[in-house]
Amino acid sequence: MSGDGLDLGDAFVERTVEPRTGADRVDAVVLGWCRWYTRDLAEPVATARRAELASDLYEERAVAAETGERGVSRSIVGRLIRGIPADLSWRQAQLRRLALTAPRGTFPLAMPALAHLATALLLAWGVLVVWRTVASMASGDWAGAWDLVAAGVFGLAMAVLGAVLTAAPRFRWLGALWLAAASYVLIRFGMYALIASSTTLGAFYAAAIEQAMLVNRAMSAAGVLFFVAMAAWWLPSAGGMWARRRRSDPTVDVAPTGEEARA
Repeated sequence: MSGDGLDLGDAFVERTVEPRTGADRVDAVVLGWCRWYTRDLAEPVATARRAELASDLYEERAVAAETGERGVSRSIVGRLIRGIPADLSWRQAQLRRLALTAPRGTFPLAMPALAHLATALLLAWGVLVVWRTVASMASGDWAGAWDLVAAGVFGLAMAVLGAVLTAAPRFRWLGALWLAAASYVLIRFGMYALIASSTTLGAFYAAAIEQAMLVNRAMSAAGVLFFVAMAAWWLPSAGGMWARRRRSDPTVDVAPTGEEARA
């Protein structure tokens, strides 16, 4: 986008800070959708896409105001709905381009997708642990200590916070660290909470205590190591900072680095 497009986008954003009308709410929804599907793309690409959309909305509203056209909000909503497949297709094309330009040995698409899948599984596990604990306490069958109850609730809260932080590109590395801590608490102590709330699991644990402890520790360690690795993957690196400094020199042509591929 040119500087004019960015100026129009800034003017549009300033307008939406004022008390919102129905038109402003519609436009805010459209811009929110654009921010969502560009959230983990390269910053120049995402910024240009958002500025282009803000400029289009601004111009469409200005033309409608001059001509007295009515129903423009309905038209914008219709275009938003019809354009969702095209927006997602554009996003996938940008991700494929990012993958093709990534350094050898990196996994710009698979690694974040695997991290989000692991996050979803950890959240599901935490919900299961807390739900079973609460149900067991309500029925009077709870045979565990209170520290297991606290560990389940605290671990699930940490996992939720980590998942929220990983949704923001700037704080993904911090979210991954929260998830590493949450995975240790939920897996390490969550298993004991399930054992205390289930006669079947309790009998299995008593019959194969060494194997169960080994599996528990291995899974806890695997969860912690995975999310720590993701934190290192998403952490802004010195190499990425060095590459950005070199790009400021117009005489140097620098290939994309791993930092750009970690979106």
